[in-house]
Amino acid sequence: MDPQPEKPFIFTWTGAEASSLRQALRMTQDQLSEYLGVSVRTVSRWDTTPTARISRGMQDTLDTAYERLNTFQVQRFLYALKRSQPREVTSPVVMAAEMTLMQARINELQEQLDSKERQS
Repeated sequence: MDPQPEKPFIFTWTGAEASSLRQALRMTQDQLSEYLGVSVRTVSRWDTTPTARISRGMQDTLDTAYERLNTFQVQRFLYALKRSQPREVTSPVVMAAEMTLMQARINELQEQLDSKERQS
């Protein structure tokens, strides 16, 4: 079983990351607002304003929800976040996450090669 890839560090949450978190959890705006204890209007603003700054208190709440993501949810988060970025701009979070996922794949392929060599 592959270990869960390391989640990229999010220094400051914006609407783009919060919206990607909602998509990763496969929640509606209503469901996420209830889950986090915020208004639906707040979640809607995150979805429509990717550059929205999120309050300090809510940053901690989003950190906690993010830390609870499983491997598949992390992958959905990264996919949604990448889609939210303009083509010419890639956030450092996305770049770090892609590097982590690529390293995990390299490790997996190296393991397969080592296994074949041991069998020979």
